[in-house]
Amino acid sequence: MANTTSTIGIDLDTTSTIKNINLVTSELKSSVEEMGAKIESTNESLQALRKEFEAFRINQTKSNALNRATNELVRVRQELEQKFSNYSVVRDTMLGVLQATDLALVKKDTISRVSEELMLSTPEYWLAPCLVAVAAWIGNDRELAERAIKEAVKRNETKTALTMALICRRNQKQATCYEWLSVYFAHQDASNFSEDTLMYIDAYANGIFGEDEKHICDDYINKWMREVRGSSSNIDEEQAKLWSEYCLGFSHDTSEQFPELKESVEEYERIDAYIRRINSAEAIASNFNSIQNAPVDSDSLKTAIDKRLIGLIGRYDNKEDALRKEEHYYELVKYFDGNEEKAREQRDLEERIRREQMLNLVQQLTKTVISDKPVMPSMKKTAVAYLTDYIKNGYKTYITEKKADFPEQITVSVDGWEGTTASGNDQPRLVAEYTNEINTRRENELKSANTIMPKVKLGLGLALVVVGVIMALIKTPAFSIVAIAGLYAIAKGFQEERMLKQKLANINAKFDDQLKNGKNKIENACDQWSKAKIVVADFENKPVDIFTA
Repeated sequence: MANTTSTIGIDLDTTSTIKNINLVTSELKSSVEEMGAKIESTNESLQALRKEFEAFRINQTKSNALNRATNELVRVRQELEQKFSNYSVVRDTMLGVLQATDLALVKKDTISRVSEELMLSTPEYWLAPCLVAVAAWIGNDRELAERAIKEAVKRNETKTALTMALICRRNQKQATCYEWLSVYFAHQDASNFSEDTLMYIDAYANGIFGEDEKHICDDYINKWMREVRGSSSNIDEEQAKLWSEYCLGFSHDTSEQFPELKESVEEYERIDAYIRRINSAEAIASNFNSIQNAPVDSDSLKTAIDKRLIGLIGRYDNKEDALRKEEHYYELVKYFDGNEEKAREQRDLEERIRREQMLNLVQQLTKTVISDKPVMPSMKKTAVAYLTDYIKNGYKTYITEKKADFPEQITVSVDGWEGTTASGNDQPRLVAEYTNEINTRRENELKSANTIMPKVKLGLGLALVVVGVIMALIKTPAFSIVAIAGLYAIAKGFQEERMLKQKLANINAKFDDQLKNGKNKIENACDQWSKAKIVVADFENKPVDIFTA
């Protein structure tokens, strides 16, 4: 008994200990869970705090950038004012003089006095002596005008030449205008051609500068075209591909013209690729004809040229570029609310667009024609005139690159049957081959569907009826069952025989319809193939010239 009691005591102690351990474990788990919840809550708070801090940092960075941009704009503009304020006055005065000359509202002495004062205040600016020259012309002081022009040329020959050419155009001094244009053109790089220079070529080509009796500008343009061709070994291929792709925009698939070829002829894509190009030839010719014959609005072109003159005069000088770029950047920073990254991206984008606009002469002319942007009709007309050879080669590539792939014969595929024809005139042969194929399938299907089971059941039923009659005569008890079974078999036989006849009739009707539709498809495919060949033959015998004007 003592041992038993002792053992029970030990067991009770053990149980108590286990309960205590479980209790401690439970409390520890609860504490861990509570601690985990607190840690998670702390993490969430830290995350929220981090976000708030990051937002604060970003806002502070933007605010600092905005303040810096504002301060830098003040600095840059002060520097521009200190160094180049007189430049701005010269620009405004030159524009004022041109307007005053048009309206005859200012005395010659006033123009002369103002221009000479500005000449003194801007000792390096190319436009100042141009202003003096214009004032001298107005005052009929030829000697002063010549001295001023020499000084302007010394400071910036290209801008001076273009400015004087455009001013001479306004005053209808054609011979002098072309001399200045010649100087300006001499400084142009055919491989890096601006849109502005292209505008002057357009004005020249359409007589805005008057008649070029010595063909000065023509010679330069032809020289540039040769330089572009000489500088690029693959320009002919590039242009041929580009104009071929341009012509492709006028093509449309021939599915409505040749629906059966599309549905039933394996070579349809090859047929379509060539004929769609042939079909587009008239539209391409019409397009270029409308460009070539577009009326030139001389007044609008003169206005555009005068705007270019105003833009040239009003444009900042090269010496101002660095500060003007700084000013623009800080303006972008303000525009984007202190986001310097976006400001830099926008600045770089604008610079990239500016660089991309500098193309060689052929590329600039090409862009004028194919661009989706609004372009003056005269510009397209001029571009096409100088690109005629390139366009013709591209059009030839467009037409001929699919010619060799045009099939000599076609494969007509109807209901899994295939037959070939070269001329399209052998329809009876194809129809006969197709008919044989379909009838063979009909026979196989009829044979497969046909069965003797209805006859077997009829025979079996008749036999059972006879047996039943005999059993009745000999008074066998089960005769009625046998007779009924025979009658049932006969009924089933007749029913299945009717169903078989209907099934065979349906098969024949199906193949009759298939034959009828298939023959129509074959005939239509052959007819459309013959027409397609005629389209090709007519075009190749008398190709469309896209330049008929």
